[in-house]
Amino acid sequence: MPDRVKLAFVGCGNCLTVSFGPVLPFIDGLDVVAAVDPSATALALACDTYGITAGYTTLEECLEKESIDAALIAAPVFMHQDLAITCAKKGIHVLLEKPMARNLSECEAIISAHESADTILMMAFMKRFNRTMLAVDTLLSNGAIGQVMGIRHNWDWGGNEQASFADQWRGRRETLGGQWQDHGSHSVDLAHWWAGPIRSVMATFDITEPNYDVENEYNVICTHQSGVRSVHQSTKFLHRENEEHYEIFGETGSIELRHASGVWQHTTPYEAYLHRYGRTRENISPSFSRNWLEEGRIFGQYKVELDHFTSCVRKGNRPTTDGPSGRAVMEVICAAYLSAIEHREINLPLTKDVDSSILFDSIEPRIPPRYRNQARR
Repeated sequence: MPDRVKLAFVGCGNCLTVSFGPVLPFIDGLDVVAAVDPSATALALACDTYGITAGYTTLEECLEKESIDAALIAAPVFMHQDLAITCAKKGIHVLLEKPMARNLSECEAIISAHESADTILMMAFMKRFNRTMLAVDTLLSNGAIGQVMGIRHNWDWGGNEQASFADQWRGRRETLGGQWQDHGSHSVDLAHWWAGPIRSVMATFDITEPNYDVENEYNVICTHQSGVRSVHQSTKFLHRENEEHYEIFGETGSIELRHASGVWQHTTPYEAYLHRYGRTRENISPSFSRNWLEEGRIFGQYKVELDHFTSCVRKGNRPTTDGPSGRAVMEVICAAYLSAIEHREINLPLTKDVDSSILFDSIEPRIPPRYRNQARR
């Protein structure tokens, strides 16, 4: 096992500049030796800002010229399968951004390649490494609210009164999924963590912005094997600051977690409260020093996530968020699309791939008048 892990950062967009880049100096035993991105501008920014010595426009060129142990793949989802399998064939360990892939076939191909190569495959579900989420897991394990009876999650957009994303890749058809595939990956993974595997899914989706080929709003109900129901929702029309909000309902209390606009990507812990009896609220939020450098160095969720990946590579351990966990989430994502296509509840496991493009062809966009003049011509 390598004493120090040499890593290539593949995809130098927001995942590098906003999420992982600021915590790279705090990762013990990790050296980022190369950056990969088709954009010369993104490469220059990555190398200049984070001191990465080599930049390449393709992963193949990087692997030919650099001796690396691992890759962090943060490219668009439609590139995940090819990039992850290319790494496996070269014996390269992978930390793969969510969503894992576009469908189950792609997930299974990635998992199979890394199993054959005996390499580490870890999913970047960073919320599993967030200190508030870890504290909540401890509370649930200790029976703080008794048996979990239900979960509700809202990830809403409203602070920006203009159409978002426009022609960026997240809104394009080749992703085979939109906001549900993107943010639903996190909420489904957390629901799995808190309430166990999911047995059935019902869903509806909408397109309410111009220039979107895929859904940007969703309403999804998951029934877990335990009988718990988790509800996952997102709307563009919150008309206040953007919000990520979780509620876990238990037999003796409920836990509420909330993040506001612009802080999820940094080190601020989620606000967290324990509610009881309809009249008491206990603040269970982790302490926050307001020293951004120290917070990132010790608690940053991307820092803790990278620490875990680096340790797994060095010691040969299986990661907490492994390939099968990424596939399990994608199965629920795809089942929700199938539910909307067939207008019925879908039982798991799925027996075949879902062609989500059928859904996007069938959705009649509900574009508000104020956005219509922004539509793609």
